[in-house]
Order: sequence, then structure tokens, then C-alpha cells
Amino acid sequence: MHSLAESIAKWLVSKSEHPFNQEEIRYGTEVFLGTAVQIALILSIAFLLGLFKETVFLFFSAAVYRRYSGGIHCEKYYRCTITSLAVFLFLAYLLNFIVLSSFIWIFSMALLVSIGAIIFLVPVDDPKNPIVDQEKKESLKHRTALVLLGLFLMALLAANILHDFNMAYAILIGVLWQSFTLTAWGQRSVSTLDQVFAYIEKIFIRKEGQNV
Repeated sequence: MHSLAESIAKWLVSKSEHPFNQEEIRYGTEVFLGTAVQIALILSIAFLLGLFKETVFLFFSAAVYRRYSGGIHCEKYYRCTITSLAVFLFLAYLLNFIVLSSFIWIFSMALLVSIGAIIFLVPVDDPKNPIVDQEKKESLKHRTALVLLGLFLMALLAANILHDFNMAYAILIGVLWQSFTLTAWGQRSVSTLDQVFAYIEKIFIRKEGQNV
């Protein structure tokens, strides 16, 4: 992914009549390609497992919430993809076991948890690039609140107008999952998965080195 993004960035800079920072273009291209591959892989497998609609709304809900709330990152894209794949497919599967009468409870829990997250946690920034501007932090809080307002309205619309409780539950569970990842426990959980995949990667690299 890195090499492809680097090649694309180099080509774009060479074709442009204006000076651009090749490294910035490379980084943006790599993020875009990684995200596109991740989404395509997750939704393709979800489709094959008959969990497409649930996974779409789970992923959409968590992703738009994360856009302004921030959150922990895995060190490599493939680890992020595997983690997201396991989490969202598992959550999509669990939706089949939620009874209809649980809507008000799940809605209330998601609302309370997300309000707490906005007040005490948002934004959760990258330790390598911390947000020090207080105005920017407040702006991210406000944008997160607006995003969540939209998600809760969508959940109400899905349940009460469309009578599609799977869609409503997927949106609310997506909110709950993203809220959890903002907490210290959630960050430790994702970090632990990242370290497990890193350990497995080292084992494979060692074996390949021994086989050469």
C-alpha cells in the first residue's frame, strides 16, 4: 500500500504545474487507499455471510462518529482491517438475537453513553499528533454532537417510520462500539489486538527467515 501510494504521489507531482509536497500527497493517498480496501473487504465478506445491511449501518455509524470524536489507531492498516472485520461482523451477527422490545433500552443506553463520551472524552487524539488548540477541541465536540444527533434521528426514523429494527439497532450498536473505543478500556482492548497481530506477524517473519 505504501509503495503504491508513493508511486501515485510521485506521478501526480510530476504531472502538476504547481509545486506540491509529495510526502503529504503520499500520506493522503495511502490513507484513502487503505480505507477503500478496508471497506470493500469488510462489506464483501459481510455480503457473503448474509450480514451486508447490518454491517453497512454498523460501519457507517461508527465511522461518521469517529470522524470527529477521534480514537485509537492500529499501527498498520492490515491490523486495523482484521480488527474491524472481526468486530463489525461479530456485532452484525449479534443483532439477530436482539428482541424488538429492547429498542428503548438500547436507544437510551447509547444516548447516555455518547453524551458522557462527548463531555469527558471527545476528542481522543493521536498521541503522536496531539490537539493542543482548545478551540479546535471544542469544535470537534460540537461536530461530534451534531453527528450523533443525526445518527439518533436516523435510528428513530428506521424504527418508527420504516419499522426496520435491524437498521436502527445497527446504528445504535455502532454508536456504542465507537463510544467504547474512546474509553481507556476500549483503547487498551484495541491496542491488545494490535499487539497480538504484531506478535503473529513476527512469528511468520521468523519462520520465513528460517525457511530461506
